[in-house]
Amino acid sequence: MSLARHGIDRDHERRGRDGDLGEIWAAGARAVFGHRGSLLVASGGLFLGDRTLVPAGRTEIYLGQDPAGTRYIGIDLDDAGRSELDSGLAAERDRDASDLLTAPGTGIDSVEPVWLPLRELAEVLDDVQVSLACELVALGNWHRTHRFSPRNGRPTTPTYGGWVREDPETGSEHFPRTDPAVIVAVVHTDDEGVERLLLGNNAAWESDRYSLLAGFVEPGETLEHAVTREIWEEARVEVGSPQYLGSQPWPFPCSLMLGFSAEAASLSTRADEAEIASLRWFTRTELREALDSGAVRSASTVSIAGQIVHAWLGNE
Repeated sequence: MSLARHGIDRDHERRGRDGDLGEIWAAGARAVFGHRGSLLVASGGLFLGDRTLVPAGRTEIYLGQDPAGTRYIGIDLDDAGRSELDSGLAAERDRDASDLLTAPGTGIDSVEPVWLPLRELAEVLDDVQVSLACELVALGNWHRTHRFSPRNGRPTTPTYGGWVREDPETGSEHFPRTDPAVIVAVVHTDDEGVERLLLGNNAAWESDRYSLLAGFVEPGETLEHAVTREIWEEARVEVGSPQYLGSQPWPFPCSLMLGFSAEAASLSTRADEAEIASLRWFTRTELREALDSGAVRSASTVSIAGQIVHAWLGNE
């Protein structure tokens, strides 16, 4: 139950050349609301509104249609837009907006709309809604940070259903960015056939938190080379035989995580101490005991890191 699940036909042919989504709204599209990485939810899923709830002048993104043919438009809100929406929803219930935001909540199952970050929703949304949420969060991040043309600094405007930003002066088109990153299960197998998994503690984390090593793919290199380079840079471990395991969108703000396994030539390590504070090898028994006792914390299965670690633990 991760962010890698997919349940939406992105239906690119209906995005249209301009930014007008009037025809899609007229066909009964539902609105999904996002604000700085959080989604509006209620009654067990994403809160779905109609066009009357959309604050004027906000970015609209055509997200696609589900298997039943329902179409969805993502609304990326700035702070003022979120405040306006919250006030409108509160007015419908004859409540003060501050009550709506501060009332005791029951998470995604609240009957009142509440804002929750995508990280908390990944394992409870169904395939359709997790697809919509990932699209909206990723594209919302891009729209907020790429409002001006890199060529002349002029404001750009959304076109193609919110999937392109265009410079009205030059006509140049600018597309959403996706930053590929490799995340690697480094495994060493000794002469007796015992496997050990290498985990690292990032310098920005608490000292008991360990996960797989990862890094961004640099221009001009293959994914396989990124695997060997990153592991050497962060841990001074030579690895070979990189094998692709799977991928996962990680819109925080715009990454695509590409999972790999790789074989370590030895158990010798040296943390770079800039990004990685410490490194530890674990057998399956050692890692299970450390996780069960709370001595070590690792990634949850929301992330591909957690999925790979848990798969390795169960692969005896």
